[in-house]
Amino acid sequence: MVLSRGFFPHRSPLLPVLLGLACLGTAEAVAQAPPPAANPFGRKYPARVYRTVRLEGAPPVIDGRLDDAAWKQGEWAGDYTQQIPTEGAPPSQATELKILYDDKHVYFAIRAHDDPAKVHRYPGRRDDFQGFAVDMVGICFDSYNDKRTGFEFDLTAGGSKIDLILGNGETEWDTTWDPVWDGKVGHDEKGWTAEFRVPLNQLRFGPQETQVWGLHAWRWIDRNQEEVQWQLIPRQNTGRMYQLGELHGIRDLPRQRHLELLPFALGRASTGPSVPDGGTDGSGAIGLDAKLGLTSNFTLDATVNPDFGQVEADPSVVNLTAYETFYAEKRPFFLEGRKILSFGVEDEDQLFYSRRVGAPPSGVPFLGPDEEMASLPESTTILGAFKVTGRTDGGTSVAVLQAFTQKETVSVTSPLGSRDAVVEPFGSYTVARLHKDWDKGNTSLGGMLTSTHRWVGDSVAAFLPSQATTGGIDFTRYFADREWVLEASGVASHVKGDPAAIRSLQTNAVHYYQRPDAGHLGVDPDATSLSGHGGVLRLGRSDTSRLRLGEEFSWYSPGLELNDVGYLRQADLMANRVSIGWSEPTPKGIFRNYGIQLAREDQWDFGGLKTRSETELEASSQFKNKWRAELSLSYEDVVDTRMLRGGPALRWHDFYEAQAFLGSDDSQRVSAHAHGGYSWARDDDSRGLNTGVGLNLRPSNRLSFSGSVSYDQLLDNLQYVDTADRASGEPRWVLGRIDQDTWSFTFRVNLSITPDLTVQYYGSPFIGTGRYTAFKKATHTLARANSARFHLSAPEEIAYRADDNSYQVTEAGGGPSYSFANPDFSFRQFRSNLVARWEWKPGSSLYVVWSQGRTDYVPGWDPSFSSNWDGLWQSRPDNVFLVKLSYWFSP
Repeated sequence: MVLSRGFFPHRSPLLPVLLGLACLGTAEAVAQAPPPAANPFGRKYPARVYRTVRLEGAPPVIDGRLDDAAWKQGEWAGDYTQQIPTEGAPPSQATELKILYDDKHVYFAIRAHDDPAKVHRYPGRRDDFQGFAVDMVGICFDSYNDKRTGFEFDLTAGGSKIDLILGNGETEWDTTWDPVWDGKVGHDEKGWTAEFRVPLNQLRFGPQETQVWGLHAWRWIDRNQEEVQWQLIPRQNTGRMYQLGELHGIRDLPRQRHLELLPFALGRASTGPSVPDGGTDGSGAIGLDAKLGLTSNFTLDATVNPDFGQVEADPSVVNLTAYETFYAEKRPFFLEGRKILSFGVEDEDQLFYSRRVGAPPSGVPFLGPDEEMASLPESTTILGAFKVTGRTDGGTSVAVLQAFTQKETVSVTSPLGSRDAVVEPFGSYTVARLHKDWDKGNTSLGGMLTSTHRWVGDSVAAFLPSQATTGGIDFTRYFADREWVLEASGVASHVKGDPAAIRSLQTNAVHYYQRPDAGHLGVDPDATSLSGHGGVLRLGRSDTSRLRLGEEFSWYSPGLELNDVGYLRQADLMANRVSIGWSEPTPKGIFRNYGIQLAREDQWDFGGLKTRSETELEASSQFKNKWRAELSLSYEDVVDTRMLRGGPALRWHDFYEAQAFLGSDDSQRVSAHAHGGYSWARDDDSRGLNTGVGLNLRPSNRLSFSGSVSYDQLLDNLQYVDTADRASGEPRWVLGRIDQDTWSFTFRVNLSITPDLTVQYYGSPFIGTGRYTAFKKATHTLARANSARFHLSAPEEIAYRADDNSYQVTEAGGGPSYSFANPDFSFRQFRSNLVARWEWKPGSSLYVVWSQGRTDYVPGWDPSFSSNWDGLWQSRPDNVFLVKLSYWFSP
């Protein structure tokens, strides 16, 4: 929703299609849908088998040309079938595949027949799908043949390499996995060819003498937005890995020796106001990443003194809520294989949130009256980390991660001298995950355990818990030939620490035990631990059918705490969601595909207070001309238990919201998209507007530009301002009418000199302003009538004090007065980085990075966009220049 709740979530490619239109096509679609074959995987199409042969003689030279004698061995496989847009239709172009192997490598070649003049052959940086705006081919191996995980290798027609780990869910694919392999493409009068060589030690497989792997091979023809596959995977399925074909013929493989070392050295220079004394700071460092194959199916990854200087900056936000902003992980060590260590509860809530490791220090030093100053580090130093991942011979997936962070101190300086202050103690983070399948994947059970320990012997660090332990169990069971699925998960937490640390947890925004109207809560000032539990129960129809049904119940007890090494937005919550929808993947009329869903969600706290009810209708599709569209309509009723920051629950707004999105054909050299939304309250004139447009431009094969701009406007009569205390100590929860404007810009430039030498630029100016008026004191916060929830300060009751930029309130009828700071603001920020990356040999890279950031905050409202824009560029920038060289070798 728009009213101080963020942006429209684009959950799927959507289209404004009427519910009646979906219903009209139901009978015809059901009649056309072929019945699934009776087998334990719910497979719709029979499994194909490719039989490879061991390579004899010299291996092929990987140059993209298939003229080596090696490619005369074995058989070519063709007969690819269209999956998108029309499942089961013949492809527009023929494709052929061949696979060979020896003791150290698996080799594969793909011939993509086509008109050479029509092939989209744009190079790009590694793992950049470019929105699929390029022709590409690839192969995926389920080398465990466990129907859960596949290792995929792709090449674009421009020669760029893409590798990823593929899972069963529609969005379960992870491009952060970066194995070391070779691949080249070639072009001729018949179309184009791709040649691959993948070391066997980059894959994981069991010790058996005869190997049987799952096999998936595919091709994307960009101008047609067409995907063709060697083994057709139905668009509607219970998990793509259950639908793969099979690779036979690999046998008698020797044990793979697998040791990779990636030492690196870097130099860094920083200038700007964040550098002590505003000067220049130079530094250097060395580090090591290592990968060791413990067995053919277990791998150890380790890092010592990791550096993430080439990582793109987080987007700018103005967060006026009580909730913590969630940022996506971007650091390579924690990204690679992240699916194995995932345990999601609901939405972003999860047991392991890797951004906790190396996060900014939690403490802020006390600054005395003697003009003391301190500069906090942007992150906590990670001394080292390792993870072990793999699968036992019995089929149990195992993952363990361990990381250590440094004790952080800052120097507090004043004219009288300097002193050191602890802002983060030495920390240890442990995460372990197990998962096991039975009954050919129809039943699965998993568990996860995390432990965070901090050495808080120094009393100044006692504001943090000393020990936090969380655990979870997840269970999945498929029924009726995998047509129905039951999912259940449960989590529990136990946190220990000094009474000050536990009291801080009880009163933070996740818990708010101090809420005066919550009889089921209460702060225990002497408590030395906090415990809680939560879970989710889901029952629904799997994705094998056009008709989608789902029921879900979830809960978080008031004491659940995951935020030491996980992420939990809010505890003390129960929710129930029911949904019904229709998904049509087959082209019909003007549509390539479409879907529609109606959902209802209700929430309560553990005291029985109903806090939210929402009814939402979503529709989505892609047109025959390859444009996409979305539409969403919803009505929501909110009682906010967090708005008053530990005060009583506030009946916020009953409001309506409409959102829409439209995007053009991404396969064109010029494409664009636009979105817009509007929400309005039913009980007053509060409203929200968000708009945005984006443009992608490719003037040449090697150069592309993209940019987007968005503007959000919020007018809310019930925005939290402050909690003020009268002389008697009775709190006053102050609200105001906020008029907020937010402008956000993002620019990207990608230059691919070669597939191994790329330059990227990212820049994002951001401006957010807010003006508060109509100040009011919360009174009967749950009253149905809007005007009964507060007392509006009359002009004679409130006065602005310019000397300290605050407001003084003296209520009619006498009594002590209270004051609060002027909440008006103007925030400006710019974040950018320019990265040149050269993979000068497989696995070895040179990074040259320039990052610039500007931040300017004004404690007042500036309504002029041009004035804020000028103020942003007049602020002094922080610049970081970094050069990093890494060298990969496998002794």
